[in-house]
Amino acid sequence: MKAYLNFIVNLKSDNHKLALIAGYVLTAGLFFGLGQFMYRPDPPKISIEEPSVDLSSINLTPNQQPLQQVTGVATESFDPNCTGKIKGNISSSGKIYHIPGGAFYDRTVPELCFDSEAEAQATGFRKSSR
Repeated sequence: MKAYLNFIVNLKSDNHKLALIAGYVLTAGLFFGLGQFMYRPDPPKISIEEPSVDLSSINLTPNQQPLQQVTGVATESFDPNCTGKIKGNISSSGKIYHIPGGAFYDRTVPELCFDSEAEAQATGFRKSSR
């Protein structure tokens, strides 16, 4: 230990700082490295239980009552292409309708189809800005 202290004292000031930093880093690395062996968590104790309900007694047949269909503003015969009609689209920016010849008409996937602009405006849609 005395030899180590003599070595540190004889170093120049810059080398002294480097040796001190290297000593701290090595000491910290040693203690952190040894610390990982001190704590080993035990695996959780898991117990698997049998189900208390007899699954064969559950009725797996579908419900016989007819479901109610939700109808929207769209016409009953929905044409996914909306050929020659006004396309209505609902997005995060609101309800927008696109007329044939508009910039986004061909790219728009219609959610509703309208026969006239008045019909689209009556349902709360606004005209596309392009």
